[in-house]
Amino acid sequence: MCSQLLQPLTALTGAHTFQWTDKCEKAFKGRLVEALLSGHLCLISDGSYKRDLGTAAAQLLPRKGEKDRIIVPCQTPGLPQDQSAYRSELIGLLAGNMVVDWLLHQWAPTLQSKPRVRIARDGFSALLNTFSDNRVTPQQAQFDLVSSLREALARSKASWEPSHVYGHLDHATPFSSLSWWSKRNVEVDNWAVAYRHQLIAPNARFFTELAALYIGDVKQSRLDPDYIQELVALPALRKRWREKLTVTPEAESETDWTSLARAMRSLPAGVQRWTTKHVVGMCGVGKFKVRWGYDTSAACPCCGEFEDHLHVPRCMAPSTSAEWDRQTVALDLWLDTQVTDPAIKHALLSLLKGVRDPSLPSIRMVPGQLRSAFRSQQCIGYQGLLEGRLSRQWAPLQEEYLQSRGSQRSPTLWALCLLHQLILLGFQLWEHRNLVQHSEDNVQLQERSQQVNNGIHNQFDMGPTDLPKVVQRMLSVRRRTVLNKPLVDREEWLKLVRMERTAYRRALAPQRRILHRFFHPADHSP
Repeated sequence: MCSQLLQPLTALTGAHTFQWTDKCEKAFKGRLVEALLSGHLCLISDGSYKRDLGTAAAQLLPRKGEKDRIIVPCQTPGLPQDQSAYRSELIGLLAGNMVVDWLLHQWAPTLQSKPRVRIARDGFSALLNTFSDNRVTPQQAQFDLVSSLREALARSKASWEPSHVYGHLDHATPFSSLSWWSKRNVEVDNWAVAYRHQLIAPNARFFTELAALYIGDVKQSRLDPDYIQELVALPALRKRWREKLTVTPEAESETDWTSLARAMRSLPAGVQRWTTKHVVGMCGVGKFKVRWGYDTSAACPCCGEFEDHLHVPRCMAPSTSAEWDRQTVALDLWLDTQVTDPAIKHALLSLLKGVRDPSLPSIRMVPGQLRSAFRSQQCIGYQGLLEGRLSRQWAPLQEEYLQSRGSQRSPTLWALCLLHQLILLGFQLWEHRNLVQHSEDNVQLQERSQQVNNGIHNQFDMGPTDLPKVVQRMLSVRRRTVLNKPLVDREEWLKLVRMERTAYRRALAPQRRILHRFFHPADHSP
């Protein structure tokens, strides 16, 4: 009988294992089935989770007669990233539900009414989401289990009465002093913990799971948009990294991508867009303004050199250098306020200098315990600091320093905020560049202004002779008055005078040819 019962239950619940007490045959035909049909059967379950491994245990027994029971220990299926205490709570409920339905199928297949089964557990969220009428979505945590459990309850031949019991009360109260429900909860919790060290099972498809998503023959517990996007986009991104020599495989493995992802999500939307554009280099710098037809020169507005996205923080114009110094001093002060290890601060600021001058950072400038992290950041690249690509070795070093000082600060939060500061440092340099772009300090505007002024001087030097009388009045004002006008107005003035002078000369050309023929007939003889 035990082997006959084990096979269908294993198929229903997805490779779970069951234990049976002595005299289980008698129990099925006696108190357990009687308690089930009379509405006195209880289902108590609990889960256990630690280090990406989850298990659960459920027991079915009557309110009186604890010796007659079914014990169902099982591992929580799923990938390591799917595991959680919540998922383990759910799998215990599903396993117990399957056992109850199997008992009814075997011993009361023609039962007209639904017997009542009382469910008790300490996981309030699992109970709430299982018996709630709220709609579940594929993006919801543990969607596969929640939807399967709801479907199983809807199909069940029993009616369910959920109740919550506080767990782990034995930590503060003797076991003998606990209520009957609390004792049973402690038992299943202990069984789940003990069972957690035994089994490893794949995330099998549940019997009542209507639809499932498989990636590489592995069933997913939910539709994770970030994971799907990574599977689709990461191969193409890595290919571009190789072609553009942006991120090497070694640098990819050294980068703290988790902190970068958190930092990007918490940045303002505008800074997020700016970062993604500048990381790939396709932004409003001179190189692309020429390519897009917005400008005729790719010169930097601050220094006049060729400008791409890498030039912006490396520009050696005095105003940019002063802005760089202001931002790095502010970062230095910020690192002090965050209780940063002085050695780490010195190493990071030295590496940051490599953005503008790669010859400056030297590993001899840092102590031995930081040299591995220093080399790791050099492998990623100095520019990577301004793009949020921080070595994953810095946070553990900062954690050691905080622990040595007895500080409760989070090194993870420190790394996230540091990335904010580094990305915003690059953004502030871009903002400075834009201010210069639209000011009189713009090198390109200065060249344009000089060319326009030279043209104005030439027009005044030629005088009003070749101009219509209406336009001659434009040269009757003082030269300094025109030169003091804004650049746009001076360009319009020069354009108009040149056009009118050219048009007037063209209109006089026929008359000059006639006069030339009259006074120089020999030049026109056959």
